[in-house]
Amino acid sequence: QASAADRPLLSEILAVVTSTMSGVYLLPSLLVITLTLLRVQGFINKRPQGPESNAGAGARPHIVFVLVDDLGWADVGFHLKEPNPEVKTPHIDELATGGIRLHRHYVHHSCQQTRVSVQSGRLPVHVKWHNDPWHAPQSGMPTKMTGMGEKLRDAGYSTHFVGKWDIGMATHNHLPRSRGYSTSLGYFEKSNSQWGSKCLQCEVCGAEADITDLWEDDRPVAAVNETEYQEFKFANRIKEIIANHDKKDPLFLFYAPHVAHCPLQVPNEYLEKFSFMDAGTDTHVPSCASGNHDVKGMMVRPGTQQPEEWHCRRQYRAAINLLDDIMKSIVVSLKSRQMWQDTLLVFTSDNGGPPHGGATNFPLRGGKEMMWEGGIRAAAFVSGGFVPESMRGKTLGGIVHIADWYATFSHLAGVSPHDEVAERHGLPPIDSINQWPWMAGHTKCVDHPRQELPVTDAVLIQGPWKLMRGTFAHGGWQGVNSTNHTKPDHGTLLGRIVGRTDGEAHGSRIIDCGKRGCLFNLDDDWTEHTDVRKENEKVAWNMGKRLDELAIGFYDNDDLATELDSCPHGLSNSECACWMATNYYGGFIGPYKGVPTEFHAQRKLAQVVNSSFSQFPL
Repeated sequence: QASAADRPLLSEILAVVTSTMSGVYLLPSLLVITLTLLRVQGFINKRPQGPESNAGAGARPHIVFVLVDDLGWADVGFHLKEPNPEVKTPHIDELATGGIRLHRHYVHHSCQQTRVSVQSGRLPVHVKWHNDPWHAPQSGMPTKMTGMGEKLRDAGYSTHFVGKWDIGMATHNHLPRSRGYSTSLGYFEKSNSQWGSKCLQCEVCGAEADITDLWEDDRPVAAVNETEYQEFKFANRIKEIIANHDKKDPLFLFYAPHVAHCPLQVPNEYLEKFSFMDAGTDTHVPSCASGNHDVKGMMVRPGTQQPEEWHCRRQYRAAINLLDDIMKSIVVSLKSRQMWQDTLLVFTSDNGGPPHGGATNFPLRGGKEMMWEGGIRAAAFVSGGFVPESMRGKTLGGIVHIADWYATFSHLAGVSPHDEVAERHGLPPIDSINQWPWMAGHTKCVDHPRQELPVTDAVLIQGPWKLMRGTFAHGGWQGVNSTNHTKPDHGTLLGRIVGRTDGEAHGSRIIDCGKRGCLFNLDDDWTEHTDVRKENEKVAWNMGKRLDELAIGFYDNDDLATELDSCPHGLSNSECACWMATNYYGGFIGPYKGVPTEFHAQRKLAQVVNSSFSQFPL
């Protein structure tokens, strides 16, 4: 009954016992005594848990991980000193204040790198820290790395994924089912439409193409109901998973909601809650509709077609309120099955909120796609009945990176986090650190396990210190409700503004920290107002040297997928992905390299005559 991680130790102990026996008749009795002692010490049936956890003896926790898209620091009530009528997150706030708030929970400043980090257990600089098109083979996590879902599946968990993937889709080996998730329902790209699940930031076919992005398990969904709101579809799937779960097995549910990424499409009943914001509180910003480009015919909600009707902040606030209701429904479902008392729920944003898209990261500096704290310090907490009672209601200030959940969950599941597959293929080992002893109150705060965090080759965090070298855009601050103003003059703060981007309305000034860098003490100045390098030249110099040393070992996914394309010869990756969507998957985006043979027997191939790629022979 020993776990896989304990068997080597058990075998070694039994070997010693056997080799030292002088009489065979004593062996059975001594073995019983040895096994009893091992069981008492926790080497067998080891299931780490908090000292006051409600989890039953020998039980592993159910794990629910919620990775919110583009949530701002000040877009949840538990971060506000005073109530804000625009922020309606009562259920999220209750979970946060009744759990453990993580004051320094770090992510990457953009979504894909964060998602790859949590699934792989690596810091982005050791797996994926540059942007590639979401459909490219090297986009996302290398196929020769073991994913979080695989670790927990092999530990006996029932594993499920719901929502935004964005971790690779060029081959079936990139998909959730191949990454350890028994079931999955979600989309591959950065963003799709909430009604109809249409591909929006669809680099493969262009914004004008009528392509759907929604898969269930290992194939496109059977049908798309264009009147069904996608986030509700995800919520209903989660309810089904919980309702049908066999409680003799632990549950691992990874929920990556579309909220609150563009397009900010929200049902009318939620928009109406924020009708008081109509008068002069907001203006049309195209980016909240469709990212970097407008999409013709895009709707805020059914029955509206004009982009002028978009009001980013109102829609953003309504979307977060909708997510709050979904969080309540998840907890209610778990409690109805008597599972909540044994559940560990982790809630975090994937990056800072986008100032240009309705979010606010007040009082932090910057936001999404920025390496200031507003871009990489996420709103995050842990909650659930598995959290020790002695830790509930606390705020912890130690450094946690989203990659650390890989080793933390492995520890709770009783398996080793070591990635043997990656080791065999010469890929970087995991960076993940088990944070549970610290979070559960088993160690003192001074013993916090993570003290160093390389963000990129330009940014390093060590304890309270943060070094930033080179030039950085978007160095502004927002107000509690502002999306594009209330920003102090940078010239009075750093005095080294060297230029501005076209987006000055969004605070897109460029700050030059130079080769020696800007240095911030985040204990004293977590909003990054004051560069203290001149007073701490030695600290800055040592950190710069250390960052140069670390950068030698940085790695960016270079897995180009050697599988043959499954479409006509001569097409680029994007053209092949589009051809497969149009001619192979019936209008759905999907893998385009090395498609399994069983798909060839089942596919419904459209007439190539009508394809824009008809000149290429099969």
